[in-house]
Amino acid sequence: MVNQPEATCWFHPHPHGKTGYQVAMGLAGLVLIEDENSQSLKLPNQWGIDDIPVILQDKRLNSAGQIDYQLDVMSAAVGWFVNTMLTNGVVLPRHIAPNGCLRFLNGCNAKSLNLATSDGCKMYVIASDGGLLNEPVAVDKLPMISAECFEVLIDASNGKAFDIVTLPVKQMAITLAPFNQPLALLHIEPGLNARATFLPDSLASIASLPDLAGIKQRQLHLMMDARLDMQGMMALRKQYGEQALAGMNMQGHHNMMNSNGDHPMHNSHQQGKVMNQPFDFQHANSINGRPFSMHELAFNVVKGQYERWLISGRGDMMLHPFHIHGTQFRILSENGQAVAPHRQGWKDTVRVDGDISEVLVKFDHLATQAHPYMAHCHLLEHEDTGMMVSFSVI
Repeated sequence: MVNQPEATCWFHPHPHGKTGYQVAMGLAGLVLIEDENSQSLKLPNQWGIDDIPVILQDKRLNSAGQIDYQLDVMSAAVGWFVNTMLTNGVVLPRHIAPNGCLRFLNGCNAKSLNLATSDGCKMYVIASDGGLLNEPVAVDKLPMISAECFEVLIDASNGKAFDIVTLPVKQMAITLAPFNQPLALLHIEPGLNARATFLPDSLASIASLPDLAGIKQRQLHLMMDARLDMQGMMALRKQYGEQALAGMNMQGHHNMMNSNGDHPMHNSHQQGKVMNQPFDFQHANSINGRPFSMHELAFNVVKGQYERWLISGRGDMMLHPFHIHGTQFRILSENGQAVAPHRQGWKDTVRVDGDISEVLVKFDHLATQAHPYMAHCHLLEHEDTGMMVSFSVI
């Protein structure tokens, strides 16, 4: 039984150590949930005509045209990055339709996107991961970290064709061609019967945030082993050059890590010692200093009680799209900043990028020790190498 409001959701397998591989090979898909409210809003509802799935994934293909996935030190550090973008499994598909709803999913293993229209037309965000917003929010650009979903209306009543593009993003390894300039993902031709977009004044009724005084706080610190961090960045620079570091100075990066008291690299001699120490990169990412264990729960939470989770990426300048199972949450602050209006609805993934993000969570369903929930970085190579916890709801 499905017990949640309207939403664009997605699914994929979750075997520890192999999630990135299985998603890269295509084991993922959409789940669409409708309810009485969404059906009453007169939103586009003709599937594939004016209600359009837009599943965005990147792939690396070998000379035989087959998907070439590798989990190694470099991808464990920065994620699996590739050179080909697919939309619904195709390079730059073309769609002819009246105005409609685009259901965006960033299904990439690691890559962040920054969506826009090629003609500068505004997009109206109507829903995020957990369902409809209170009201439509106009945006010129729509940043999307891995695993995020957004539903968007675009007014194309002028009848002119345009592209959905992704703009360059500042993310390690994602600054290389073809992603160092706007890249077209979907070509849309409005068609002869294009009409003005219908924008409801209100969409859903999302309650105000409760009083946060006295709410239990839980801290989750996302970290990468210093050896993985250094070796991954050095391998990236050696193979792809300085541009791949997205402006990150390696020495400054490691000095920053040391200033947070997390990595003992006071000088080049110590850095050399760290570099030469053997380590298992498949267990080199962690939360609260511990890589994921299949046999041990990290904590318990109480069913029906709010908790304020502080998810920190300090001491680690890698991007972490943090995802929590078994709930939809509200973002209180995102990476040390105020929450953008279109991100103030129900969410299941939050951006953590060198700072702290705070979310308000509540779990309404039990999760036993034998069948726990998980919370993890949704940069899948980080998850597969230890940046995940399991927990029960009691």
